[in-house]
Amino acid sequence: MPGQFLTKAERELLSSWTTHPTEDNTITFFTLSSPELSIVKKRSGELNRLVFAIQLGALRYLGFVPDDLGKTPSIIVEYVVSQLNLNPKGLSTYQQRPSTRTNQLQEIRELLGWRKPTSLDLLLWEKWLLDRAMEHDRPSLLFQLLCEKLLLEKIVRPAVTTLERMVITARSAATTETFSRLQFLLTSSTKVFLDSLLIADKTTGRTPLTWLNREETSNSPNAILNALSKLTFLAEYKIQQWDLSCLNPNRIKFLAQLGKKSSNQALQRANDEKRYPILVAFVYQIFEEVTDETMDLYIHCLGDIDARARRDLKEFHLREAKSTNEKVRLLKELGQIILDEAIKNEEVRGEIFQNISPEALRAAIEDCKRLMRPLDDNHFDFLANRYGYLRRFAPVFFGVFSFTSNLADDPLLKALSLLRELDGENKRKIPSDAPQDFITPKWRNYVFDETGNLVRRYYEMSVLWELRRALRSGDVWLEHSRRYAKE
Repeated sequence: MPGQFLTKAERELLSSWTTHPTEDNTITFFTLSSPELSIVKKRSGELNRLVFAIQLGALRYLGFVPDDLGKTPSIIVEYVVSQLNLNPKGLSTYQQRPSTRTNQLQEIRELLGWRKPTSLDLLLWEKWLLDRAMEHDRPSLLFQLLCEKLLLEKIVRPAVTTLERMVITARSAATTETFSRLQFLLTSSTKVFLDSLLIADKTTGRTPLTWLNREETSNSPNAILNALSKLTFLAEYKIQQWDLSCLNPNRIKFLAQLGKKSSNQALQRANDEKRYPILVAFVYQIFEEVTDETMDLYIHCLGDIDARARRDLKEFHLREAKSTNEKVRLLKELGQIILDEAIKNEEVRGEIFQNISPEALRAAIEDCKRLMRPLDDNHFDFLANRYGYLRRFAPVFFGVFSFTSNLADDPLLKALSLLRELDGENKRKIPSDAPQDFITPKWRNYVFDETGNLVRRYYEMSVLWELRRALRSGDVWLEHSRRYAKE
């Protein structure tokens, strides 16, 4: 069969007892009611009664009656026999005459309230299958869904080949329908852009499709910049403004996966009806995926440098432990001299220099300046040592993304906007009226210098760090994101 998706063995299996029934299935579908028992017992001959009862239960269970009743699972035969007190001998070799089978099946359909499909049913199924195919393209799933629908509506399942052809037709119709729904988007300029994704760069030998599809492998600034360049490239064609609500999300996902997995040559050979929807779905979904990937890289990058700064602080304490202890001992010695009431005030200075030379004291004071830490002894100064590392991507990062907040007048977003403006105007100094309400107490000890002025590196790092927290908590989100979207 052209375009078939089932093997010969699968068709044979689907035309027979497809599954081994459980005890619950057997009781549910093969228990004979009193009226059914009365009708079964009117059949002439034990074997005819057994066959009739099995056919009756099979229609309820499978939605059709298998031709070869000799392959009926033993659990079903034993259960039916126990209700009828019959001898199952001869069932395995039983051959029912076609006319008898036809008459019995008609009687069973009438008894159970089932019917055979009509021409109208077939037309309605085509429309129903097309709707399902616009959601799920997997043929085996479409086949299963159709069988379940027939069971629910008590319509006898047609031949497997009939349903297989219907599924194939529905999938083909879904391709045509998808292309039709996207016609509003497929302008000549959009087609040129989509086709350009399949043209390899003469220098790198790589197509834009391959570049867009390749994930970053590190949390470095270079990786973030590369991800940002993808978003900038896609934004030039306003991908984020495309409205694909005409397609089911599952359809978009399916087509995007085809774009990811198909070779460049296969897509080039595909006709317009197939190629353009695949490429549209690919770039639409990749914009969202790269957005999420960039946020992940950013969050992990800050996490990495924070961990490193904490290690640096710990190493500093270990490295300077001896020197710090020496200054503590010196302080103790100075304090004892100063507080010794036996030493007159005017003699204190002389007493100190008798024990500690001026040169040694000056050297200790200079060393104390190096050892002196903020009162909270936090690691933010070590974090700031990597400010230049973050600046490698921060200006582009601020320029590409537009964040939204749960707060109507969020000072964090105002600070982001300010940094974006400063970078655009190539200015370094943070104005005194810059947004400050987002700055946490821990950061305040660093963001403001001794004169109360804002320090650019600490201010910008506090913005980046608070943005990281807000994204992870959901207080701030991105419109074209799945992982960092509004909850």
